[in-house]
Amino acid sequence: MGAVEAARPETRLHVFISYASEDAALAKAINSELRAVFSPGVIKTTLDTELKLGVAWRERLEQELNNADVLLIVATGRQKLSHSFTGFEVGYFTASKKTRARMAHFDSERLIIPIAIFSDIPDPVSDVEGLDLDDQLTPLLVDPEALKDRNNFLRTARYDDKANPVLRLFKRFQEIILTSGYHKYSPDELEYFEQRTKDCSKRLHETIFEELQKRIFIERFGERKITVRLQADDHGDPFSKATLEFLGGSFEVFGFYPRPGVLSWNQFISAVPSDNTATAWKDIIGSLIADAKAGDFRENRRLLASADQTRFFRLFVSRSVLYYSGVTELHIHIVEVKSRDYGDPKTTMLVKAISVGMRYRFLFLEPTSEFSPAAFNLTLANELPRKVSALMQELDHILWLSNDASLSRPENLLAIYGGTFRHGELDERFSLWERQKTELYDGIVKVIGAAAGDDLMKRKREFLQVLESFCDTTREMNQEFVNCVLHVLQQIVAETDPTVSLHSPNSALATSATH
Repeated sequence: MGAVEAARPETRLHVFISYASEDAALAKAINSELRAVFSPGVIKTTLDTELKLGVAWRERLEQELNNADVLLIVATGRQKLSHSFTGFEVGYFTASKKTRARMAHFDSERLIIPIAIFSDIPDPVSDVEGLDLDDQLTPLLVDPEALKDRNNFLRTARYDDKANPVLRLFKRFQEIILTSGYHKYSPDELEYFEQRTKDCSKRLHETIFEELQKRIFIERFGERKITVRLQADDHGDPFSKATLEFLGGSFEVFGFYPRPGVLSWNQFISAVPSDNTATAWKDIIGSLIADAKAGDFRENRRLLASADQTRFFRLFVSRSVLYYSGVTELHIHIVEVKSRDYGDPKTTMLVKAISVGMRYRFLFLEPTSEFSPAAFNLTLANELPRKVSALMQELDHILWLSNDASLSRPENLLAIYGGTFRHGELDERFSLWERQKTELYDGIVKVIGAAAGDDLMKRKREFLQVLESFCDTTREMNQEFVNCVLHVLQQIVAETDPTVSLHSPNSALATSATH
């Protein structure tokens, strides 16, 4: 290359290549081809992987960004966790341009040039608010059908066309280099340069083909899923910079329509349709995050009802990943709980009814229950929010079971109680139940949202009073309900089995729930 080879190293064009870890192979290929097109005396390229790890690694990175003439961003447009650090590089370079706007040895502004594959604007660039791109290459948009055959891909990508983004990138760097008085090309060198860029473009497109073939074309989720991303610099608050990506089926049942995509934590909470539901979401996801970050998966099952109590879901963390950038990614699956009906509809309804009645008894009315007033009275304040949250989930589960069994339908109430209710008595009981339930939920929400210290102790005392009133008021209703259901079930058993008598010793089963 004559004059080009003799160029002084201090006048080289310095290109810093920024990329997400998922695009490392593409970035390294672009780096290799840039070095193949331009001699070492003309261009210097830097990849962060070439910087030696150690105590001064961050300082070295910042130094390279300060010295760079061009920040070249490589991205394939997919949502990536590691963009968090790529975003740092974009932000730092942008800030450094305010101190040194122009290149030291070339007649040009310092540039940010994104080269996008499958994408119009790379994510790390769009994350920097108010950023004006100095150069915007036409994205290398690929027809997915072409990825089935290498030759077809190279033909459709038109790797040797001057309008191709890769060739335009090489040409753009050549134009910058020629602004220096140190670098000149003879006609033969220019012709050789043209041929070499086409060869490098072909090799680079072959690498792009191989990498894109590894990418997911269609991804389907059998269940709903939320991917939570937590930034490293959250200043002790995991939600301050958290984002949630919603994947899979519809989230309309939770009040989100259409599916929201990616939301910040604050956007997510403000979009939840009711305060109680928002409290439940925040508490459940918050506890899953805290446990997963601590590596504790013993309680990795949380329960969540839809706002109208008609559907019920189980949430659990299926994957927890910590990246070198310091970002944590959690995959939370949301699986709907569904019951199955077998046999006679009436018998099925009664079996569900006895499950509702006995679960309610186990939770609230038995002294040994972990959710009894006596147990909560002996619960330390720092453990109280988590425990009342678990109580709310279990109560939601009972309410869902009741709805699933259609226990409020007149024909089912008649089957259970017969004609024992006087006029208006059922409405009175329902009104009393709704009032007690609302007061209990309010007490739970206040405990979950209480600040540590005196406020939490005050909420604990209030909650205990509400819980005791709730248990005392509903105890007799539960006893009568369980008794009636058992009695009807025993009648059905007696009708289908002639050896069973309602007057046999087994009939004591009908009244055992009251003792």
